[in-house]
Amino acid sequence: MSTRQYLAETWLDPRLVLGRSEIHGRGVCTRAAFAVGEVVLIWGGTTWTRAQLDAGEVPPCSFSFVDDDVLLAGPEDGLDYFVNHSCDPSAWMADEVTVVARRAIAPGEEISGDYALWEAEDGYVIANCSCGTAACRGTIRGDDWRLPELQERYAHHFLPYIERRFRVSTSA
Repeated sequence: MSTRQYLAETWLDPRLVLGRSEIHGRGVCTRAAFAVGEVVLIWGGTTWTRAQLDAGEVPPCSFSFVDDDVLLAGPEDGLDYFVNHSCDPSAWMADEVTVVARRAIAPGEEISGDYALWEAEDGYVIANCSCGTAACRGTIRGDDWRLPELQERYAHHFLPYIERRFRVSTSA
């Protein structure tokens, strides 16, 4: 299990606000511009193990695995919960908890992330992606991180534990 200490709660840049989303009704939007590489948010919360999740000990929450067997959980209604999926996202990962601008983000634009960057659970499926981008994959799965085109497009911007998985799978 990871011994890293995480923020007690997610840090959100003050330029972020809950707004209207073309993707999914509500989403995280910007009040002002972000430059490429600027920190958008840093996930925080309570750490739990996969065993605790499987045993039903984790309360309802918004969570992401930050390592193979460690998840970081925050409130189900936190602003970070509303970061929607896009197959051509505006943000990506700098490390296991830091989300940064992938490209310049204009005022009023939605912050989005490709869930392949942080979702690697078997059985995870979004049957009908509604991102509307030219790059849309249609169906989003927990193993999309295995797609070579995504590994190339997002190199070094997946959660580190996911990057370790595909480095192992390509060297085997």
